[in-house]
Amino acid sequence: MSLHMITHAVMFAVIATLVKKYFQVLYQLDDLQDRCLYAEWEHSNKADLNTHKTQDESQSNMKFHSLETCQSHFKTHVCHFRNLCYQPKENLFVFFYNKDEMKYSSIKRNNKPSLSTPADFTGHELPLTFLSEKFSSQFSVRWINKTSYIFNRFKSDNLMHVIHDDLLPLHFTMKHFENLKSKVAALDKFDAQIVFMDDWPPGDYRALYELFTSSQPQYRKDLLGSEQQYGKDGRELLCFSSAIVGLLTDTLWYNYGFVEPQGPILDSTVNAHQIKSTSHFILHHLDSSAQHLTDFIVLISRKENRRIMNENDLVQAILKEFSMKVVTISSETHSLTDMITLVSDAKGVIGMHGSLLTLAMFLKPGSFILELFPYAVSPDQYTPYKTLANINGMDINYASWENSDQKSTVGHVDYPPEHGGLMHLRSDVQKAIINQKKVPKHLCCDEPSWLYHIYQDSFVDISAILNLIKTVMNNGKNTKSRHSTYLETPSEIRNLICKVIKEKTCSINISWEIPWNIQFLTFEKLNYEIILEESAVEASVKYVTDKLKLDMHDRIDCEKDYIVWGKAVVDGVSHDNYISKDCHI
Repeated sequence: MSLHMITHAVMFAVIATLVKKYFQVLYQLDDLQDRCLYAEWEHSNKADLNTHKTQDESQSNMKFHSLETCQSHFKTHVCHFRNLCYQPKENLFVFFYNKDEMKYSSIKRNNKPSLSTPADFTGHELPLTFLSEKFSSQFSVRWINKTSYIFNRFKSDNLMHVIHDDLLPLHFTMKHFENLKSKVAALDKFDAQIVFMDDWPPGDYRALYELFTSSQPQYRKDLLGSEQQYGKDGRELLCFSSAIVGLLTDTLWYNYGFVEPQGPILDSTVNAHQIKSTSHFILHHLDSSAQHLTDFIVLISRKENRRIMNENDLVQAILKEFSMKVVTISSETHSLTDMITLVSDAKGVIGMHGSLLTLAMFLKPGSFILELFPYAVSPDQYTPYKTLANINGMDINYASWENSDQKSTVGHVDYPPEHGGLMHLRSDVQKAIINQKKVPKHLCCDEPSWLYHIYQDSFVDISAILNLIKTVMNNGKNTKSRHSTYLETPSEIRNLICKVIKEKTCSINISWEIPWNIQFLTFEKLNYEIILEESAVEASVKYVTDKLKLDMHDRIDCEKDYIVWGKAVVDGVSHDNYISKDCHI
């Protein structure tokens, strides 16, 4: 053996020893970090330990570990967890990891799901810590076995935020995950529970959330109990056997302006089918006492601010001009359920810029929105309802009116600052804001100029508004309605096949054929949603492709059983249910 070969052999042995030593130190460091986390956990007793009781709960001191599968869309990270635990005292979720499973995990300490949906808002990250599974047996655990949807309401006192940020994403997410488990009928309530981790009270819109599940929503305060029940040492946990954390954001259409001025989400994929699916679901479950009328217009009235000062004159003018009844609604005079029912039957909705205009999602195709803006508030800068009306397939005719006469506006410098008051500002700043002809572009949410002008009262130009109503009503008559496309969804994909390939590494090959009725549909884009689910833990990963096959190599374990789900999507519209096949070697 040459000296050269001996030298190489010695160097190889030294390198191998160093690598082995490196991994030993790395493991010891990871173990030490876990022990430090656990010690910190064990000695942190700043508040009461509390848990929430359910009918399905059981106590256990057995060893277990957590599992997850995450999906990302826009900037939202949504995860389906198995055995995710919660420590109410610290308001902290605990992921008990198994070192072998972690190599397949998509969640890391710096990649956690968001509990709320608004784009570019980073204040609602899941409070999550990691502990080794070896510590799980040292806790007393109370289990919730019903599937739980865990998220934060972003702003539960504002209907636009409730519908756009919470309800539409919630319904879309529930359909996605629940349809994987069973063929859920489109209008059935979901056999699951909602868990709110925010600090908002139940609020005026609580009933809307309650429509979606067979169980009552749970609030963070419901997870709190007493020291007498659970002791003081912090060793009691509330654990969810199945929890979806965060909401899918496919249905969002508007950015509120946390990083740049507000406006439509440029890469939004929302479509009318998704919105109408939720609006039909809500209407189906509402218990309204409102009379079903025909040939009328809804006028949204504001009683405290942003008022239409000549509202009665406007109502009489509409009645005279169009021989149509005007139904005036407001939060003070009508229940939410009655307002939804009335809007769903109306020819159109008229109202000052405000959250109740979100009810336009319940309008029938061919209806209209006429949005009114106070002086200096440009319709081009504040477009959530225009964007809603223009979503592909909504078929809602939109028009706006802006008060251009400063003499026809009533400002309120004496209001509280959050409602546009200016008394907290210097007199020169107040004067400059009052004399503005257009609110400058700004970020959310407390710009004094924006608040002052948006909370102004207005004397509207009745003649101009009547002309706008004529225009949008004629557009409704002349527009070729596309609402039949709600029904023209692709049928099920055919011959779905899933094969597990066991060679040097494990992989899965999935193939399928196009739906039968594709040949009869007119569309611009055809995609397929394919979901691979690990059977034992109901953990899934979603893929979107325009091909007729998928080859998957990452995170595939040949010792596990998999199920594949698939459906076709044309121009964002699909049949609600997936078809499924077991994966075989």
